[in-house]
Amino acid sequence: MSTITVKRPRITQADKAREEPGLTLALMTEQELSSRWQVSIKTLQRWRGQQAGPKFIKLENRAVRYRLSDIEAYEAQRA
Repeated sequence: MSTITVKRPRITQADKAREEPGLTLALMTEQELSSRWQVSIKTLQRWRGQQAGPKFIKLENRAVRYRLSDIEAYEAQRA
């Protein structure tokens, strides 16, 4: 008898933020955005260097985050 593996959808920080009524700022990592848009992390990095793509935030530890509101605005603009 074979076993069936079921993949659960990955819960992102943005998904959690939508469910939390008191949280007003939802941030996505590079990995989450690259998964959402089906592009590589290198593509997102290149877009930042070219000042293309959605607005981003650079944290003190050099980590990059994207506001969910900026991502949705960028998607609406491109649709």
